Amino acid sequence: MTLKIAVAALITFVISACATSPKPDSTAASGETSDLTWTESKSRKARLSDIKYNFTVKLNETDLKYTATNVIEFDLKDSTKPLRLDFFEGQITSLKVNDKDIPLSAKNKFHIDLPADSLKAGVNRVAIDFTQDFSRQGVGLHRFQDPETKEVFVYSDFEPYDANRMFPCFDQPDLRASITLQVEAPATWIVIANETETSVKAGADKRKTWSFPPTPPIATYIYALHAGPYKVWKAEVQGIPLRILARPSMAKYVRVEEFFTYTKQGFKYFNAFFGVKYPFKKYDQIFVPEFNSGAMENVAAVTFSENFLNRSVPTREQRRNAAGTILHEMAHMWFGDLVTMAWWNDLWLNESFATVMATMAMHDGTEFKEAWQDFFVDLKDWAYWEDSLVTTHPIEATVQSVKDAFAIFDGITYGKGASVLKQLRFYIGEDAFKQGIQLYMRTHAYKNTELKDFIAALQSKTDKDLNAWAAVWLRQSGTDSVSAEWTCSGKKINQITLNTKSSAGAQFRPQSVQVGLFKTQAGGLKRLHSVRVDISSPTQKLEGNWECPDFVYPNDNDFGYLAVVLDGHSLAFARQHLVTVNDRLLRTMIWNDLWEMVRNGEMPLQKYVEIVEAQLPQETDVIILSSVIETIAGRGSERGTVLQYWPAGREAELLAFVKKTENIYFSRFQKSQKGSDDQKFWFDAYVNLARTDDSLMQLAAWIKQKDITERFPLDLDRRWVVMRQIARFAPTAPVAQIEEMKKTDTSDRGVRNALAAEAVQPAADIKQKWMMELTQVKPKYSLTEVRAVMGTLFPLEQAELAKPFGEKFYSYVRERAQPEHDIYMRQFAARLTPLNCNPAQSSALKSFIQRQKLTPVVAKALRVNLQEDERCQMVRIRAK
Repeated sequence: MTLKIAVAALITFVISACATSPKPDSTAASGETSDLTWTESKSRKARLSDIKYNFTVKLNETDLKYTATNVIEFDLKDSTKPLRLDFFEGQITSLKVNDKDIPLSAKNKFHIDLPADSLKAGVNRVAIDFTQDFSRQGVGLHRFQDPETKEVFVYSDFEPYDANRMFPCFDQPDLRASITLQVEAPATWIVIANETETSVKAGADKRKTWSFPPTPPIATYIYALHAGPYKVWKAEVQGIPLRILARPSMAKYVRVEEFFTYTKQGFKYFNAFFGVKYPFKKYDQIFVPEFNSGAMENVAAVTFSENFLNRSVPTREQRRNAAGTILHEMAHMWFGDLVTMAWWNDLWLNESFATVMATMAMHDGTEFKEAWQDFFVDLKDWAYWEDSLVTTHPIEATVQSVKDAFAIFDGITYGKGASVLKQLRFYIGEDAFKQGIQLYMRTHAYKNTELKDFIAALQSKTDKDLNAWAAVWLRQSGTDSVSAEWTCSGKKINQITLNTKSSAGAQFRPQSVQVGLFKTQAGGLKRLHSVRVDISSPTQKLEGNWECPDFVYPNDNDFGYLAVVLDGHSLAFARQHLVTVNDRLLRTMIWNDLWEMVRNGEMPLQKYVEIVEAQLPQETDVIILSSVIETIAGRGSERGTVLQYWPAGREAELLAFVKKTENIYFSRFQKSQKGSDDQKFWFDAYVNLARTDDSLMQLAAWIKQKDITERFPLDLDRRWVVMRQIARFAPTAPVAQIEEMKKTDTSDRGVRNALAAEAVQPAADIKQKWMMELTQVKPKYSLTEVRAVMGTLFPLEQAELAKPFGEKFYSYVRERAQPEHDIYMRQFAARLTPLNCNPAQSSALKSFIQRQKLTPVVAKALRVNLQEDERCQMVRIRAK
């Protein structure tokens, strides 16, 4: 799964410990929890094998429920105990075990207990008729009605434990099973599953029945069932049938040739790299509405968020993000789908590998040669941030139950795991890495694995001790730091000392890096030497005979996973001459180091602001610009930025900085070439920052125009961003303008934008209305819609409007502290925690966390928000 959404919406908590068997959860068998423990899963795995599902379902355009039958066959070793069959909330109307009727009371709220006296050793057959609600939260089987065309679409999303929201099943990754589907649907619909249909038969009442053959044995979380009146495009690569599908109202935004190009490039790269050709029979990519994440790797039927369908000509960044996501999900066909982790403690084996493999494929197989620079900004920086939190955990996490699994879709599992694998590839060598992966794929195809299986495959190709490597890199948390000591004698430098400091409580971690020596020459700072170092001890000396450099960087080319502490000479050079660093990846990393010094209290905020004011106007690289500008005003949220960290009582200075920065952005927008990525970039940056009277007047003038002069057609999505910024700072409610825009944009995206524009207005009655709605037992809006509201409801400057709802927040969290509510509560807790860089508020939150029993997901969101708020207070104090 790809998670290209705001980090704050992802932050969740997992218990950090060594990878040992967890204690049983005594409540899990009661039927009153939607959880499944590791202990229970292992017990069930020991009893079951050769599982087959035969699922028949009726779908239509009007009902909010569906009816279905699931016939399950399995081989059972031990029939002396009841057997748990997972099934979330649905209502069963018939239950037969081995042709014997079973009382419907066997169904609890979250699973079915099959009685021991109905089971037998050997082959068993369970037949269940049931009805189930369609989801509006983007999990299970989700239903969406297009507000423009009134067409209905359904799609499935199951990771980590939501297949049982669609139908009764043994929902754990190591109980691989084949599934056979029969789907009755309206005649105008297309039905998509893991296999290609064997027949489509017309029936009565303008309906058709789609039949699909059995799949290979795969995990339940990667099953797929998607249906609706989709538009279809077809292609082929290396004998693999390809399809792209999207709803008709979005079809004009599908960049068909572009998406097929990235897909074909990916298959050519992965088929060669893995040494095992694509193992499934076709490859569908479906754009679905109201999707919670970026994409999901269902076998041969990958789903993508419609956020990848731009309603204007996409920028290179947007195209690169699309390519990266396509390649990430494709890599999962091998890592995750063909070879699957046995339990969620090894989720990283799926996500980290898909992430690093996608970057390798982008760099080596597509136009995006800047892929590793983008990797650092999007993923490695995320990993460093997540690893600095009180909620960090080892890459191989301890996952006691699926509620903990839901909590580790985070920067450790994705960003740190991928960064450490990049380091491992450099540590053992590219050939050994590739050969080990190929052996792993050949050995474990259609099987479940543990970490030891992966390590064994790589170990056979290298002399490095990878068991020792795994112990320190995958089973302990935290980020080490490195610094370089060096002095010159005349024009030469003969020795550099690398000092590596382990994170608190961690053992030393060996790794390989490159130390870069740089010198100012004509045209900028040039690399003199890049010296490979295999760091085997905390203090390591490099001997050589090099020209005296101006700058030394101990993680050149970003192979190491460690925080760089610049020596005094190099830091002083960077502060003054950063823009002269020619290597874009290095320049990106230095900018990040400077910002982290602010966040860690090592450099006053004002010093960073001075560097920005002096050097940002000369910066031209868009990845660096995007990263630095995000430190100023954020992207979607201003928390953890210069705007939030600015100390109270110095508002006049802040206003002067904002106005000066707005002017820089506006000037660069005006000077940009018509229709260029540069023009779009500076427009977006200006609108996101705009808050002074002059800039808001400019936005108000723009919103009345179709085009911003003849140079910049204002597309629908950017028009909504302008409208939201106006609504945020408007002295009077811009109701008429919002209503007019709703008439112009009647799409579901327009609906969500209108909700966000309403919610952001600085009016107490609007805040009251939305807090009442968001704290309902079942809000009437979809999760995607309420997420749009949560993201804009309380911006930084509206702190006083948020104050009255603090107790409302805490009471709602108390009431909803159960795993079955985690999908919603993760968003609620992450986005609406009542904090504003204020000691009294953070103290109240700390007390609440200490005394309240919370699910791992909600606990992590609150703990992270608390830590970041305390960081804000620290930075403000040190800025004075």
